[in-house]
This record gives sequence, C-alpha cells and structure tokens, in this order.
Amino acid sequence: MKKYDEYKDSGVAWIGEVPKHWEVIKLKYKYHFQTGATPNTGKKENFEGDLKWANISDLNGSVVYDTTKHINKEAASKCSMNISPKGSLMYSFKLSVGTVAFCGEDMYTNEAIASFIPQKNDLKYLFYSAPIFIIHNANRNIYNAPLLNQELIKNALICLPSLNEQTAIATYLDTHCAKIDNLISIQQKRIALLQELKQSVITHAVTKGLNPNVEMKQSGVEWIGDVPKHWKVMPLKFTGTFGNGLTYSPKDVVDNGILVLRSSNIQNSSLSFEDNVYVSKVSRDLLVNKGDIIICSRNGSAALVGKSAFVDKELNATFGAFMMRYIPNIEKKYGFYLFQTAIGQYKGYFSTTTINQLTKTTIDEIKVPLAMAEEQAAIASYLDHKCATIDTSISNAQHQIELLQEYKQSLITEVVTGKRKVTDN
Repeated sequence: MKKYDEYKDSGVAWIGEVPKHWEVIKLKYKYHFQTGATPNTGKKENFEGDLKWANISDLNGSVVYDTTKHINKEAASKCSMNISPKGSLMYSFKLSVGTVAFCGEDMYTNEAIASFIPQKNDLKYLFYSAPIFIIHNANRNIYNAPLLNQELIKNALICLPSLNEQTAIATYLDTHCAKIDNLISIQQKRIALLQELKQSVITHAVTKGLNPNVEMKQSGVEWIGDVPKHWKVMPLKFTGTFGNGLTYSPKDVVDNGILVLRSSNIQNSSLSFEDNVYVSKVSRDLLVNKGDIIICSRNGSAALVGKSAFVDKELNATFGAFMMRYIPNIEKKYGFYLFQTAIGQYKGYFSTTTINQLTKTTIDEIKVPLAMAEEQAAIASYLDHKCATIDTSISNAQHQIELLQEYKQSLITEVVTGKRKVTDN
C-alpha cells in the first residue's frame, strides 16, 4: 500500500494523521447545499405533474434519471422549492442516513435530502467522502441511529486534497469499487436464485403434499392449482388468530426489559436480535409465546409487508404496532410455511396510495390449501430439512457480501483520509 511522503496530525481523533498538504476543513467552506420540501400530501393534484421530485427511496448510490413521484409547478412554487440541477449530489440526512446519488436530470427533492450543487470542487470526490465524514458529526437518538440537520452537515470536518488529487481519487475509487460491486452483484443474484428455489420447495409441499401418487382435485384457486383430493381449501383466518401489536412511545423505552419485536428483528424469515428496543411493561395478552408467528404488517416499503418469523423458543418479548401475530390452531411450523406461501401470492393487496399494510380484512380474502392434521407435521419436518440446506447456502453468500462491503468501506475510508495513496505525484 503506497503512502504519502509526509503526514500531519488532523486534530480529529478518528481521522488521525493526514497528508501534510491536505486541508481538514468544515464542509460549509467548500461546498454549497440546499434542501427540498414536500407538497401537501393530502392534495392528490400536487402529485399530478411532470416535474421530477426525489425522495429517499429514489437514491440508488449511483445516478437518478427519473423519480418515483412527480409534482406540478404550482406545488413546487407553494413550497418555495429550489431545483437541484443535473450533476448535483443528493445526500440523505434523515432516513437511510448517508445514502447518496447524483441527479441525472434537473429535479426537486424532499426535505430529507441535502443537494450539493456543482461548483469548482469535484462532487465525485464528495460522493465517496461525504457518507464517511458527515456521519461522524451526527447526534444519536435513543435507538443509536444517526441524527443530522443542516448545521451539523455544514460543520462536518472533511479532508480535502488538491482538485487534481480529488479527481484522481474519485477515478481510482470508481474503478475499484465497480469491481467490488460486481462481486457483490454476483452473490446477490445467487441469493435471489436460492430464495426462489426455497419458495418453490415450500409452495410445492404445502399445495401438493409429499405423496407424488396421491389423487388430486381442482382447488378453485388459481395460484393453488390442484391439491390432494382429501385436502380442504379455506380462508387463512380459520387456521388461527391474528392480532396487532403494541403501541408505545419513546418514554416507554428502557435499557433492559421486555423486547419489542419490530420489522428489523425479522431477517431472512428468522428472528434477529441485533437491533433491539425494550419496554418496561406489557399486558399479558401481548406477550409472545413459542410457536407464534410474528409478521411485519405495516411498512413504508411494500416489499417488507408480510415478511414473517417463527418464534422457536421462549422469549420475554412483545411485538410492535406495525407488527401482527399469527397464532396457528394447526401444526404451528406447518402454519408458518403455509402463511409464507399464501402471503407471497397476495402482495398486490398490501400497497395503497397512502400506506403499505396487511390487515385482517386482507387476511379474510386469502384462501389456502389445508393438509390433514396427520400430514402437517411431516410436511413441516420435510421443509425444515430442505430449507435448512438452502438457508446455509444463502447465509454463506450473505457473509461474502458483508465481507466485500466491509472491504469497500475500508478502502474508501483509507483513500479519502490519505492513509492510502492512489496518485503518482
């Protein structure tokens, strides 16, 4: 690894030493940014226009050419929005903090995005450096998530080499990060194929059973197709009870108490305990029991609605307001696989113009095939074995992605803080 000839103390503990000729300076002295606004969401006509309006979900880590929502000129004028010209660097500072993307066209943004306007400095260098430097100036909320505002962004310290070096650094990172991203993409595609295989195995078992020679009948439901002749087809609601979760406020949160299962606690159809929130007390009827199925029932992303996890051990836990609990009155693990299959066929029911959610009304509409009681345990056991093998492969691919992402982050940090020299001069 090449190093610079001379270094100096940056005066910032986490940065350490930087090349002697580099500046360590507040961002506001070198870059200009602006924030956007959101029109009145209650007026549908505000979003019936052809002006591009970016929100955080549009930021893709690359270049945004079009946006998921558009507004009209009157809405933009009422909010006193400034347009972010083509080439501006958008930085998310309220949700998904640190996500960046360039404006591929002129566009407006919402109030959670800071748009750095093209000037003499190389914004491609800022594309790589801003997520690293700005985040260190953030405050933290009770969940340890970063909190930023315009003043904190302005006063963030950033390492700045000469303009020529900025360009060289950005070019170097473009090349090397593209290689890493390609390797990540290969693993992501592998995971997608494995997940498709897993869902195919589950769907076949819960709709056709384990006996290939069994006599079949028409189910009357298109996605189910034929089912074993002795099976029943019924609404999902008759296979158990469904209930919504706990509503709580920040003042209810404690350092150690009853775990509140939220969307972030469901990862790859299993419970994850890396992002935990606790409350001091909960009514007994909202305590989670072994064999319960916890479901994400409401989320800003329609893709996350319906994801679920099986509670395979006793927990001192409840579940949040945007969650739902399914208590099967059938073989419990079989109920979990049955729910996973059914919910995947009804994704279109979750998304509306205002919110993405799974309701009891939706559940009433979901028809499922139901095996005889004596078959349910065998199907669940079969799927446990099959899915465990596939899940191991998925986990290995995810681990590879994590290692690649860590390496990419480390590489960027080393380069933009001058620990690694990438220029010849």
